[in-house]
Amino acid sequence: MIYVEETLKTPVKGDYDIIVVGGGPAGCGAALSAARCGIKVLLTEENNCLGGMWTMGFVNPMFDFENKDGIIKEIVDELKDKNQWGGFWNMCFNYEYMKKLLEDKLLEAGVEILLNTKFSSCIAEGKSVKGIITENADGRCAYMAKTVIDCTGDGNVAANAGCVFEIGEDGDYKKCQPMTLMFLVGNVNPKFKDGLKMDEQMKAVYEKGNREIPFVRPRLIPNPNSSFAVIQFTHMYEYNPLSASDVTKATMEGRRQMIEAYELLKKYDEDFKDLELISSAPMLGIRESRRIAGEYMLTADDIINGEQFEDAVADVTFNVDIHRKTDKGQTIIKIKPYQIPLRSLIPKDYTGLVVAGRCISGSRDAMGSYRVTGNCCQMGEKAGICAAYAIENNKDLLNLYSGKIITG
Repeated sequence: MIYVEETLKTPVKGDYDIIVVGGGPAGCGAALSAARCGIKVLLTEENNCLGGMWTMGFVNPMFDFENKDGIIKEIVDELKDKNQWGGFWNMCFNYEYMKKLLEDKLLEAGVEILLNTKFSSCIAEGKSVKGIITENADGRCAYMAKTVIDCTGDGNVAANAGCVFEIGEDGDYKKCQPMTLMFLVGNVNPKFKDGLKMDEQMKAVYEKGNREIPFVRPRLIPNPNSSFAVIQFTHMYEYNPLSASDVTKATMEGRRQMIEAYELLKKYDEDFKDLELISSAPMLGIRESRRIAGEYMLTADDIINGEQFEDAVADVTFNVDIHRKTDKGQTIIKIKPYQIPLRSLIPKDYTGLVVAGRCISGSRDAMGSYRVTGNCCQMGEKAGICAAYAIENNKDLLNLYSGKIITG
């Protein structure tokens, strides 16, 4: 490989207690909870809004929110107050209201937000993380922090810092769960106002069109109080989530599958003859990529046996849900309600760095359970609280008993 050598002088634009990288469910939870502790917080997000998969990915329903207090309950309650909650399984929300709600809450708490700002690299001294370098309209800029919380989903900050990680099954990215491009449709038949498991409908139109179906358990998921819905259907298998080229190809394949499915439904199913195609999601849905090696790795035994931890930061009730190529469907493994320990959010042997979201330290099966957005938000919230407490009290984050911190 040929390399280009550069000598860079990067301006330091700010110094913070905590920098959160990634403004999805985990990142919003982390930034909001940390700022409410009274410390200085910067949140960087590479897209033009907050919410991540909630908003840019068009992901509904909001799984595993019911058993949680704190920020996730605040969000749901405020969406209900605005009449922007309901839809499929009474677990869905309006994307635009979610964007605005997150902005309002974070700004009110004093979080400094930088949208359209891409993480470039980590600033570290050995295994001690000191800040980040970003790229945005200001150019290349450095921001320093006592703690950086990686909420990128893919563990980009941790990987750049040199943290060990796992991917797929035995390192084979082709065994990662498939990617999905959600798409928004309008003029949905009123008979489906509560949603629809589209297994039979999609199977029938693909057979009539003599096409190969990519996924056998599609869902029509209505937005609350509207004629709009998203369809979860496209599935792109064996693409590398850590390759820009593969993610590009997967996104294009998702759009091809979207157009194909839309045209087949319109042509062969009377219930969908008036359906309107609005938009594919701005962000590709990636179910699985890096799993950062942490001080504790959550295992399949932990989640099946309902393990409880003294340093718990999240309560999970969602079953293991793994999408597979072999049968173009899903494998569901039942679990007992379990907890995620703070140690799974701390990269092994590193200081100044925390991860939250689907990239935490866990086995592949465990990740198939905790990866959903309700859990990611709660992980982020507790990571923010614990990191803020450690900074304010000059404590080692690894040795905190988070239960006492969170409950006061």
